[in-house]
Amino acid sequence: MSILTVIGPTADQVARAIDPQAWVLDGGPGTPAIAAAHAGREHAPAELAEGARAAEIAALDADVLAPLTVRFAVRDLAAELAAPVVLAVPAEDGLTGRARQAAEAVRTAGLPLAAFVLTGWPDPPPRVLQDERALLYETTDTPVLTLTPGEQPDWPVDEWLETPPPAGTGSAAAVRPQRVALEPYRAWEGEVAGDPRTAPRPRIMEALLEIIGVEGPMLASRAYALYNKAAGGKKLTSVARAPLSNSVYHLAREGKIVLRRADEVPWQGGDDIVQMPDSPAVVVRELGPRELIEVPLDEVAELMRRLRAAGHTADLKRAVLDTYGLVRMTARAESYLSAAEELLGG
Repeated sequence: MSILTVIGPTADQVARAIDPQAWVLDGGPGTPAIAAAHAGREHAPAELAEGARAAEIAALDADVLAPLTVRFAVRDLAAELAAPVVLAVPAEDGLTGRARQAAEAVRTAGLPLAAFVLTGWPDPPPRVLQDERALLYETTDTPVLTLTPGEQPDWPVDEWLETPPPAGTGSAAAVRPQRVALEPYRAWEGEVAGDPRTAPRPRIMEALLEIIGVEGPMLASRAYALYNKAAGGKKLTSVARAPLSNSVYHLAREGKIVLRRADEVPWQGGDDIVQMPDSPAVVVRELGPRELIEVPLDEVAELMRRLRAAGHTADLKRAVLDTYGLVRMTARAESYLSAAEELLGG
């Protein structure tokens, strides 16, 4: 079934103008994560995605980057749906800048942007709103439609559903590659219960849960290394690794983390990947304190995809190093980036 995702603080108006039975995520007043907390509940990303996929029109009634949980934003839910996006923008003075910011956030995630719909459009519209509408189209080359209260619009929804993802391979993009924004990397700096060979497993689990909560999605080997270093260890031996690995498997069985085992991610070279249940599988972040080979390969591949969409078509590997602030293309980096490029699919 084809899905259309409508995003914005008035997304429900647009979605229900298309289909009165549209699925609507209504976070209530304020940021969705805060509204849910004040209502005594939490958003479950997997359940939200399942509910949205069962509909033809899904309205995410909040700003694109508004958090649904600490680790999961509206944009992440839209990425899970992988559907063309219509941005609902209130018809207010200064709407062009806000709409362009939302569009950049959508396109950065690789989502097709089908149209803008300006909601609450007055009849007749003042000159400033007419100029805002024209300027938004001129600066984005994306259809800009309007919705007057009570209107029954005739919009080209079938065409919107066929909107291709941003390619970023046009001549302008090739001449002037754009910068790709990265999420900040949060580094764990906590304490552990002691030597993993002797510490009680519940205490090890607590520490690993904290590490994964801060730095995940991450390679399990990095989580083990962080614990071992905090415990005063120098080299992570197989003896020290065993109780750490065992604790991670217990956390996964208890549903406290998501564990993608090595056989599920064969491109990762034998390492597991761990994350929190409310985290997207891939978050494109700054390098932070990680070495290049500690960045999950699917994260590197997603960065490559965004760089390519932003016009960095000449040398993706070098573009990744530049984005991470690295200089030397070592043999090890070359091999790792080649694996990411293969995962990307060329």
